[in-house]
Amino acid sequence: MTTNISECMNSILNSVRNLPVCSLVKATYGRLAKLFVRKGREAKAQLGTRKEFSQHLVKCIEANLKMVRCFTVTLLCSLANQTCDCRSFQALYFLCPHALACCAYSRVNWTAYVHRVYRLSSVFSVYRMGFTPPILEGFWPPYDGPTVIPDPNKRLAREGRPRSTRIQTNMDEEDSNRPKRCSLCRQPGHTRRSCPQVEGAAHSGGHE
Repeated sequence: MTTNISECMNSILNSVRNLPVCSLVKATYGRLAKLFVRKGREAKAQLGTRKEFSQHLVKCIEANLKMVRCFTVTLLCSLANQTCDCRSFQALYFLCPHALACCAYSRVNWTAYVHRVYRLSSVFSVYRMGFTPPILEGFWPPYDGPTVIPDPNKRLAREGRPRSTRIQTNMDEEDSNRPKRCSLCRQPGHTRRSCPQVEGAAHSGGHE
């Protein structure tokens, strides 16, 4: 798993990834519940400050406002249809620097063109959902299905470096005509173990 989303999940579940599936599910459920509690408290605290939009949107708008004075306004972008040639307006659902420049030129309040998903009330409603505690194992209904036995050939080796299961992509492809170089002296034709620089250093150290 090499995508960005997979890497994010791997970093969160790094401490429990070698546990059985049931333990992994419990850990994922517990961490997600803690995340929703923390994010819900943050959203509720921001609502108490009487702010209208999320902090993420405010930072983006402030960064875009710094570029507004760099543009010469020609009213070509359609604010009514929330479209702009840079496509940022359509992709992010809040105003790009070009749209903000048009609003400033036309003396229009830009807040009317921000999608409601960025409002703190919408953010708080996402994390307001409750989590039902998992049922204890003693209360589980009896199971009469097939018994799954793990394949012993799939077990990780107890000794030595584990074999990589990472899926290779285009960025991992190496030039076959490019010679391999020593990781110590960076010269081709040998490896770090057989590097003559290591032997030379050992002999010089003995003479001293």
